[in-house]
Amino acid sequence: MISMDDVAAKASVSKSTVSRVLNGRTIVSPDAREKVLAACCELGYKLNPNIQELVLKSRKGFTRNVAFVMVEREFGDPAYAHMIDSIARVVNEAHYQLLLVKLRGDETNIYELPPILRDERIDGIILTGELNKNIIDTIKMLDSKCVVLGNYSERLLNGLGNIRQTTDNLIASMMKELIHSGKRRIGFAAEVPENYEVMSLFKTYEEVLKENGLRFDLAICYFGKKSNSGVFDIMLPVMEQPELPFDSLVCPDNRIAREISHLLFGHFGLRKPIDVTLATLRMNSYYALPVPTIFANIDMDGYVQTAMRHLVDQIENNEKPRTISMN
Repeated sequence: MISMDDVAAKASVSKSTVSRVLNGRTIVSPDAREKVLAACCELGYKLNPNIQELVLKSRKGFTRNVAFVMVEREFGDPAYAHMIDSIARVVNEAHYQLLLVKLRGDETNIYELPPILRDERIDGIILTGELNKNIIDTIKMLDSKCVVLGNYSERLLNGLGNIRQTTDNLIASMMKELIHSGKRRIGFAAEVPENYEVMSLFKTYEEVLKENGLRFDLAICYFGKKSNSGVFDIMLPVMEQPELPFDSLVCPDNRIAREISHLLFGHFGLRKPIDVTLATLRMNSYYALPVPTIFANIDMDGYVQTAMRHLVDQIENNEKPRTISMN
């Protein structure tokens, strides 16, 4: 069996240099790194994962495993799918391993958690989804560090690290663009009105209307019934009317905006121009809608990189959890 000593001899470097290269340490010269990697390839060297885990645990107490934990949401949800791609990239760059874990949302103690969390076979957790007090309290029972992705009440998170987006500024910016283009009957559509971020964005929506001398009309504000319910059934009777009561709609959730874009096509047909403009957030510039739309782009890579950096700082440097707002 090829050993690390064999690789070191082949590359003419020390065994510690080989270890640093294979564990992603940056204090190695590019030349030494290339020699080590070339020697590994030539010799067919393979790390023994069991030994690696034992070494990591014995030396620093780290497993180098992190879990992306989704609560009561689907990994395929467009609001989260691109997030997973970004997380996978930054986790690989940090030389950690990523595990995907899904929770129902009704867990109330650590013994209801999946074994990977319950038995603390991870160093840290990136947490998001439909969070509630029971989930937060249960996660805090674990010895693993945690960073929450998304906009939630600080009272709910109760001291957990949190990376949040200043989406209210993005909503305000899109609304001002709608107003500048001549829109005056600006509606609002979201899935769950009780959601903390939706409530915050709805407040921003009201404030921007008032700041620009426009009337707030609850009759053109549309909300779904529960999480993952969409707004199709709510909006269908509206779209069946001969004249729509709004000339634009603010839809923070891109998935909801897509539903409404299909209904707008049904209302206007293929031959009539669609004179309603949507305003929505998106996590990648290739997301597009087939109707007039104003987009505000979220820097998902920067968002996730900040979360992972804060998590690693908690794990390796014992940094205290904090809230970081991303512009």
